[in-house]
Amino acid sequence: MAKMLKIKQVRSIINSLYDKHRPVMESLGFTKNQRTLYKKDTPQIRGMIHLVQHLVAWEEIDEKDIPVRSRKGPGYTVIEKGTTRSETQ
Repeated sequence: MAKMLKIKQVRSIINSLYDKHRPVMESLGFTKNQRTLYKKDTPQIRGMIHLVQHLVAWEEIDEKDIPVRSRKGPGYTVIEKGTTRSETQ
């Protein structure tokens, strides 16, 4: 199995000292605090993690250990055009 990295943002980038941290966090894919991302284990990703290691927590995992998200429905029912509600039920 391919090695993956589980990366979680544990600190905000608001009080970060360097202007380099914000683009690195955005390129990793973080938009909000306490988000968890799964990335392939590559030297480029490791280098980005090393630059912002005080903002993230990470661990190596196997690809099979990534949880599968269930897809939720849209929250509404689409009724075909030209039919009434009683015809569809």
